[in-house]
Amino acid sequence: MDEPVTHTSWMLSVPDDTSVMALSIPGTHNSCCIHGALGVGKTQDLDLPDQLNAGIRFLDIRFTHYQDNLCVHHDVICTERSYVNILTTCFNFLRRHPSETILMSVDHESRFDDTLGKFAPSQIFCRLPLAGTASRGKNTRSFEDTFNEKTWECIEDIPLFYNFTATPPGGNSVASSPALTSKTTLGDVRGKIVLLRRFEGSQEVGFDLSYWPEDQCFRSPAPPFYDVEDRYRRPGKDNKFNYVVDHIEKARCGDPNELYITFSSAVGLTARGYSNKLNLRLNNYLAKSSPGRIGIIAMDYYQEPKELVSNVIKANVKRKQPALQTEPPRQATGRTTQHQL
Repeated sequence: MDEPVTHTSWMLSVPDDTSVMALSIPGTHNSCCIHGALGVGKTQDLDLPDQLNAGIRFLDIRFTHYQDNLCVHHDVICTERSYVNILTTCFNFLRRHPSETILMSVDHESRFDDTLGKFAPSQIFCRLPLAGTASRGKNTRSFEDTFNEKTWECIEDIPLFYNFTATPPGGNSVASSPALTSKTTLGDVRGKIVLLRRFEGSQEVGFDLSYWPEDQCFRSPAPPFYDVEDRYRRPGKDNKFNYVVDHIEKARCGDPNELYITFSSAVGLTARGYSNKLNLRLNNYLAKSSPGRIGIIAMDYYQEPKELVSNVIKANVKRKQPALQTEPPRQATGRTTQHQL
């Protein structure tokens, strides 16, 4: 594999007053799925630190809720990545690169084989050291409560998220935080994570993406408005490429108040077969395109070809800015420090 291209601080050259909705953002689909059985469930070769260094700023994180923990899950693969691992990685990256923001989509992905108990493939392939108790696999609280408590466990009251504030365990209310809107600028969110919530939860928690029909291109029926291309089940390589390009062009001329997300990912038996063909064609298309908003592009195996992320980034209209005089955030709790990479 060629030496990867790095873009650790590419947002530094994008003006502060740029709307978040107007950004062109490279992202990854099922961002933490770097393992799989014979390629099944695997979507990436490189882990989160490498992705962030490469310029990836949209993360697609899907958790199973298991024993009051959140661990990354895809198909029948439960990886060794917990939510605390992911949050710590993002915290450390943003502390080093305060010009950047990370848009994190969080989804609750149920284990379809729960009824099989300890014989479930998702449990057999689980890479997390989970407790062997009488209540193995049981949860005592909601997904949202676990998300809140694990966030607090990791960062406590450090304002790492822009549009979500964790509360101490046992709290009865959701703390208020700013909403992500078309008026939210890059300057507002630098050094922070923007939460895109795909799980059912309180309206105060992140930007609501919970309306998400399977295997479709769709637009949300009610505010906040967003438009998504996500046809992934054996669409055919030519069809999928046309879907992606059509949606990118839709983002170019679409409502500037709306969020556009295009998944270039698709799967036959595995994700690799589609990415091998689509990534090269997408790269060539973007290389010839003029600057202008193309929205979020979520990819499998984004480093092939190596110019692909660069060509998404160059769609942003830039002007040189002086280096930010941003004071780094204070240290996280002891638990976060222990997880630093």
